[in-house]
Amino acid sequence: MNNSIVNQLFKCMTGFAVSIAVVSCGHSDTKEPVSDNVMKDSTAVKSGDSAVFYNFPSALQITSLFKKSGLTYVDGITNPQKDPTKYTSIFSKSLNLGIYAADLAYCVLNKQNQESLNYMKVSTDLASSLGMSSILESGNFGKRFELNIDNEDTLRNIISELQMEADTYLHDNDQQFISTIGFCGAWTEVMYIGTKVFEQSKGRELNDKISEQMVLLSRIIAVLRSEQKKDPAIAELLKEMNGLLDVYNGFDSVKRSKAENKEEELNLTVGLSEQEFAALVKKLADVHQSLLK
Repeated sequence: MNNSIVNQLFKCMTGFAVSIAVVSCGHSDTKEPVSDNVMKDSTAVKSGDSAVFYNFPSALQITSLFKKSGLTYVDGITNPQKDPTKYTSIFSKSLNLGIYAADLAYCVLNKQNQESLNYMKVSTDLASSLGMSSILESGNFGKRFELNIDNEDTLRNIISELQMEADTYLHDNDQQFISTIGFCGAWTEVMYIGTKVFEQSKGRELNDKISEQMVLLSRIIAVLRSEQKKDPAIAELLKEMNGLLDVYNGFDSVKRSKAENKEEELNLTVGLSEQEFAALVKKLADVHQSLLK
């Protein structure tokens, strides 16, 4: 990403964007400023016609956070790779590009080399179908990924670079609604994977990190709402996301935490009860299934 675009994104960010990046990409007890590395791995999306960019963490960042909290590899929980030509609309391409990006991150961080190659292939094919062939060819991402398949650090850098280039392309072509749809798909997939792993491990730390990431949902909804006019299919996606948020906001633990921390809602960490977390897992599974239709 060239320096002028990076500077523009920094200037346009609100305090909300900064706090989201810190809370979601680092440890919750660390209040460090947003760094170039955070910018490199983040997805910046514009809210409607306003000149404000929301800096969402990437699928790689959230998956890394979950990995540090006990996210292990469970075979069969990622989305099966389909022929990219099956996705015919911009909406379905964008949504599934996000979903596959999350699956790619999960496989890379768990050293699943063949699956990583498979998800990289379907992801780049979808990106190409969305008009990004030029950046894929100039960056030679597919070949570099294959050549470095045994080097996790290099793979992470390649994924981050690819996202950076994709975000720049979409920004320059006034297509940031694609980033919004894609991030919604990626976030849902990462959360779904996290809950499926938790069902087997029952790790409390992973439970807490999944709950912590729910703070992003209202911001995702806000950006989706502002982009509704760009694609009619966003309305149905909004319905699913709002339904998930309603379930979460209905939990007694959430109501109590919000009442006690009105000034710190963005940094809110809610300790869900076992019953509440089970209800969240069920609703996330329902939403996840609806996105795969």
